[in-house]
Amino acid sequence: ILLGKTGVIREEPQQNMSQPEVKDPWNLSNDEYYFPKQQGLRGTFGGNIIQHSIPAMELWQPFFPTHMGPIKIRQFHRPPLKKYSFGALSQPGPHSVQPLLKHIKKKAKMRERERQASGGGELFFMRTPQDLTGKDGDLILAEYSEENGPLMMQVGMATKIKNYYKRKPGKDPGAPDCKYGETVYCHTSPFLGSLHPGQLLQALENNLFRAPVYLHKMPETDFLIIRTRQGYYIRELVDIFVVGQQCPLFEVPGPNSRRANMHIRDFLQVFIYRLFWKSKDRPRRIRMEDIKKAFPSHSESSIRKRLKLCADFNRTGMDSNWWVLKSDFRLPTEEEIRAKVSPEQCCAYYSMIAAKQRLKDAGYGEKSFFAPEEENEEDFQMKIDDEVHAAPWNTTRAFIAAMKGKCLLEVTGVADPTGCGEGFSYVKIPNKPTQQKDDKEPQAVKKTVTGTDADLRRLSLKNAKQLLRKFGVPEEEIKKLSRWEVIDVVRTMSTEQAHSGEGPMSKFARGSRFSVAEHQEHYKEECQRIFDLQNKVLSSTEVLSTDTDSSSAEDSDFEEMGKNIENMLQNKKTSSQLSHEWEEQERKELRRMLLVAGSAASGNNHRDDDTASMTSLNSSATGHCLKIYRTFRDEEGKEYVRCETVRKPAVIDAYVRIRTTKDEKFIQKFALFDEKHREEMRKERRRIQEQLRRLKRSQEKEKLKGPPEKKPKKVKERPDLKLKCGACGAIGHMRTNKFCPLYYQTNVPPSKPVAMTEEQEEELEKTVIHNDNEELIKVEGTKIVLGKQLIENVDEVRRKSLVLKFPKQQLPPKKKRRVGTTVHCDYLNIPHKSIHRRRTDPMVTLSSILESIV
Repeated sequence: ILLGKTGVIREEPQQNMSQPEVKDPWNLSNDEYYFPKQQGLRGTFGGNIIQHSIPAMELWQPFFPTHMGPIKIRQFHRPPLKKYSFGALSQPGPHSVQPLLKHIKKKAKMRERERQASGGGELFFMRTPQDLTGKDGDLILAEYSEENGPLMMQVGMATKIKNYYKRKPGKDPGAPDCKYGETVYCHTSPFLGSLHPGQLLQALENNLFRAPVYLHKMPETDFLIIRTRQGYYIRELVDIFVVGQQCPLFEVPGPNSRRANMHIRDFLQVFIYRLFWKSKDRPRRIRMEDIKKAFPSHSESSIRKRLKLCADFNRTGMDSNWWVLKSDFRLPTEEEIRAKVSPEQCCAYYSMIAAKQRLKDAGYGEKSFFAPEEENEEDFQMKIDDEVHAAPWNTTRAFIAAMKGKCLLEVTGVADPTGCGEGFSYVKIPNKPTQQKDDKEPQAVKKTVTGTDADLRRLSLKNAKQLLRKFGVPEEEIKKLSRWEVIDVVRTMSTEQAHSGEGPMSKFARGSRFSVAEHQEHYKEECQRIFDLQNKVLSSTEVLSTDTDSSSAEDSDFEEMGKNIENMLQNKKTSSQLSHEWEEQERKELRRMLLVAGSAASGNNHRDDDTASMTSLNSSATGHCLKIYRTFRDEEGKEYVRCETVRKPAVIDAYVRIRTTKDEKFIQKFALFDEKHREEMRKERRRIQEQLRRLKRSQEKEKLKGPPEKKPKKVKERPDLKLKCGACGAIGHMRTNKFCPLYYQTNVPPSKPVAMTEEQEEELEKTVIHNDNEELIKVEGTKIVLGKQLIENVDEVRRKSLVLKFPKQQLPPKKKRRVGTTVHCDYLNIPHKSIHRRRTDPMVTLSSILESIV
């Protein structure tokens, strides 16, 4: 975030100069009081004009990419350091680090001179990508507390810091001075929780979200290193903010939704318009390749559809293979192009594809991206739904609907980004309270109170006064009341005690046990509790360390204890009831494990089909595994066993749950007919039905036509070829023709085959590879381990199958090489010469003797 003189324009206080609207004196309907109330997400606290930089408004491609592959999407807003291919940092070795103090002062003076030259006043400096660098201007850091926020700004987008302050009743000294941001006095809080009197809370606010921020002191040991192709630069950091949970103001479109498809279409159209504006030719023209390079995921037909609206394709002439702008088409201006696609729409789309990729990596398919309306009772299905509930297209839609009063939020639950109850869960719940259904306790049948002991009309005055004395009503007050007033007080006090969960006389309570107003009040209290907790945690200056001796098991125990207390508070159950439920669950789990282990140890009762029989099961804790022995049958009916090892706890739990709770028929259907298989079978059934229809139609047509007339076959005359057979010597055929009388004598197949047939290879495999050996193939999760013996046996079978055997009679006789009489290379035969030979020249001998003497 660049502040101060680097481009943030100070807003002037807004003055309402508009004249009051003159009402029609004859209009007495008071319609303005009956119009639906307009509830906007963005409050009227100060100005909401956000001025982004020019590269952000024009959607420059490095900052707003037109296409991102799976790797870039996984690195969304977490880019790794690049390895430069050219520049000073592309070479290995030590590199100097340059300070930026002089550069910052020099840049500030340049901007001041530019401002004075333009006549003074505020000037917008964020015009080029070079102005967006962090090497100059004032710089602060903002760290998001959410791991994957629902909305994230791109480079060059602007935001504001606002200081929300709630006045104290009576005399108020005013809001304290803050180093950053503008002060806004608010009576109603723009967050889910309310501000206390005299409380000030800073917030980041833009067109995407509003989030509270908390200023922290920067440690003196921290600094910033800026890395470019030319070198390293160092600068000081003054302040750092922690950003709380976002309150979305912009809805993220869902995958394959209408809004997402419209954004893709408009983004492509805007890119085409800007390409035409950049063209220097007259008439303006562009190539299809430039668009396909920027949008590789788009088909050529979809790009051509966008181009046909504004251009024509020339196949001949000077502009052949170019798309030329139509003469009667007016290119939209830059303002119109900016209004078509905004940077906020791009950010919402990027957030959607990033969350979609995370769900794909986690193993979810396209059909599970949206939360189903009916939730399954199984824990595994609930976990899948939990992941989908936390997707940004669901959380942003839920928050915006809740702020408009259409629903409430779950507040605590699966979509909490902190995971420890310190954040809000943006999941929709209805405005009216819903009673939690307990499967263990059957719902009681609703009965009327007429004619029962709960009927207040049958309650005598003496018993009613006795009840009031038990409720603590003074005797003087009781004597003043008439009969029906006493009955009314009994009904009122019984209802109050029933709402609080106390009172033995709840049978006299009337009305709903948990009204809508109480539900709304409970919702506000819960929102306020989490809001205050988040402010306390994120503004704390306490340094928390993870280097402690506590184990992860202790942490999980504490988390489980917190969840149990939370459930106890929500369900209003006593500790004894909860402990009894926990003991019952543990007893059932132990019984299930004993049954599984007993059935496994009873014997090798393997089934004949491909289903599994489980023999060893440990708990799904870390370090344990599940071994599944599967029994197969070969073609001869002989059985053999293969072992499969599973180490993932989730897979072990799902397998054990299905094996212990479902019957054999369900398991077979579960194993064989999954969704993909069902879809393939449906397609196959449709294809077969279509073929049967065609056959019936063709048969009906043939019946109507009658039996076809048989045409006499034409006898083809053999061409008179002057060919001489090499076997029998006759003219008119070759030796490979079957009409030759000696064909079957000369082309007799060999008595012994040259290579092994398929049947012989199968018999060899059966003799070499023994299925009885369990060590040949092992399955561990998604990994298959092949034994060394299996690989050696397969190599032996392959080697034997590659041997070719030819009879010696069919091989042509070998011609013996004739030995020549002449001596070849006779110049190589040199007579033997002795080593110590006498030199031919006596002068050479004498000179060598004299050299040795000297």
